[in-house]
Amino acid sequence: MNTNITYIRHQGIMNEGTVLSYKQAPVITKEDYETRIGNLLEAASSYTHLLIYADKEHFSNLEYLTGYDPRYEECMMLLKRGSLPWMILGNEGMGQAQCLTISHEKVLFQSLSPMGQPRGKSKNLVEILSDFGISPDSQVGILGWKSFTSKEFRDWKHTFEVPAYIIKSVEALTCSFENANWLMMDNDRGLRIVQDTKTLILSEIASTKASRKTWNFVKGLKEGMTEIEASQLFNIDGEPCPTYPNICFYGKGILSPDYHRTLALGQPIGYGMGYRYAQIHRVSFYIRNFDDLAPEYREPVKKLLNTYFEAAAVWFESLGIGVAGKDIWLKVKKVIGSYEDFGIALNPGHLIHTEEWINSPFSEESTTILKSGMLIQCDFTARPSYCMGLGVHMEDGIILADEKTQEEIRLLAPDSFARMKERQRFMREVLGIQIKDEVLPTSDLCGMLHPFCADLQWIMARTTL
Repeated sequence: MNTNITYIRHQGIMNEGTVLSYKQAPVITKEDYETRIGNLLEAASSYTHLLIYADKEHFSNLEYLTGYDPRYEECMMLLKRGSLPWMILGNEGMGQAQCLTISHEKVLFQSLSPMGQPRGKSKNLVEILSDFGISPDSQVGILGWKSFTSKEFRDWKHTFEVPAYIIKSVEALTCSFENANWLMMDNDRGLRIVQDTKTLILSEIASTKASRKTWNFVKGLKEGMTEIEASQLFNIDGEPCPTYPNICFYGKGILSPDYHRTLALGQPIGYGMGYRYAQIHRVSFYIRNFDDLAPEYREPVKKLLNTYFEAAAVWFESLGIGVAGKDIWLKVKKVIGSYEDFGIALNPGHLIHTEEWINSPFSEESTTILKSGMLIQCDFTARPSYCMGLGVHMEDGIILADEKTQEEIRLLAPDSFARMKERQRFMREVLGIQIKDEVLPTSDLCGMLHPFCADLQWIMARTTL
């Protein structure tokens, strides 16, 4: 199929004018968490004990199992079959973890607390682990936030990213232990790779909100604004963000908003934000048309945008249940010619959960088959050498959902389902991106690339020749 990239006039975003209500947002219950813990213990049959570590940034494995994420200090969870979970907490965590709904036992370990706080009332970690039954005969799986491969380390199963004092404490008991993050995060076996219906709905709600706030940001930009002034346009609420909101009027890198950098015509810009289960981001150009660019950039930028949009369209159209991640990687490569030459340093997309990037099935070596229940992000930045460092980026999310899952979403959250079906229609009929029926877009900006961020009446689209 031959296609042509065109620029068309369009006002607003998808689902323009519809109110986002949280009344249909599902609640993850005590029973849901208990089911997740049970599933984890069943999958972890080769281990006698599990140790799950979490801190403010690396919380997702623990939050998935309990709904708790530490804010001011680290924590750990100990699991074994036939026993209550133990939550190992610092001084403040003993009170903050009252939000837990699952049955558990709290154990104070004050070394988790910030320096200067009280010490001396808790046992050391070796004693705590021993009290939980970890002995020389145990096989312990340790989960933090990252697995490794034989390409990185010779002994990759025994390479850890959690604090050294935890590893030393487990090692002191002379038991067998290894990195067990695969239980949660492996592309094929991880429990957090395929989501339940409630989580899929929460992702749609989060992505709707994040995409609308990102749209309000770019719509409110004015020449002369500083980055810190522009940041107020996001109007962020109290829901946790998995990444810092990104505002960069240089278009180079992800930086915190600056007090002094100002916006001017002709500049590349980067902007975006996310909530848990959702991330929206763009890199583009603050121009009214190509004439606002220096003459030497005009044709290269036009070529970049057209090639990039076609690659993104092919990526979206290739998604489907039963499709191999490698095949999508190859189809994008066919459009761009070479990942390296087109300036794409990472994967063309990834899986998302409460953290912005859990894993990616999109690589040349991937054997992962896409499944119903996956939360997937279109996310690749292109900075080809012919554009002299300038780039473009579009990040939005989709859900893969079979007919059964779609019906469950429709019954539990009809508003979310209706929004996704409208986005599906818009991408097909307006953008010319013919996504499959099982692909449900979660963002009101999904697939929308504005070539001129100083004139948002123009969007890119495809027509079939």
